[in-house]
Amino acid sequence: MQRTDLIAFQGRLAERLQLAQQGAAESRWLAVLAGDARLLLPLAQAGEISAYAQPTVLPHAQPWFLGLLNLRGELCGIVDLAAFLGGGSGARPSARSRLVQFAPSLDTNAALLIDHLAGLRTPGQFVVDPLAPPAAEPWLGAGLLDGDGLRWRELNLALLADDTRFLQIV
Repeated sequence: MQRTDLIAFQGRLAERLQLAQQGAAESRWLAVLAGDARLLLPLAQAGEISAYAQPTVLPHAQPWFLGLLNLRGELCGIVDLAAFLGGGSGARPSARSRLVQFAPSLDTNAALLIDHLAGLRTPGQFVVDPLAPPAAEPWLGAGLLDGDGLRWRELNLALLADDTRFLQIV
């Protein structure tokens, strides 16, 4: 994808996110890829999306906690979502990697490193996956299938922000 195409895509996505959060669109989730996981982040809980920048590493932090980064004047902890979910941190951030901050209403100065934005999704695009195993964590929702048969899970950022393991970065 050319740089101008990426900028145009990001502009359209930001506009749709703003409309969705204002209730003017039917989208409910921001679809993201993190390692092998396909996740749906509730729009009401997702904040600003930024390009990846190298955070300042903290000594003795968990392997999934990448460090601290100033995002528009707010000091945020950067969490490698794939590593936190247990999928290893393997991949280095690429041009498609993004940082998704928690919504200000969640009062959590953190951003999740994701591998790729997959756009906005609505509940009508999914059916419950009858073969999905039960969620191992309270912040993971039921398994869902999209029209292509791909498996997704909702990730409740409000519950994640209160999770003991998520809060213990050292």
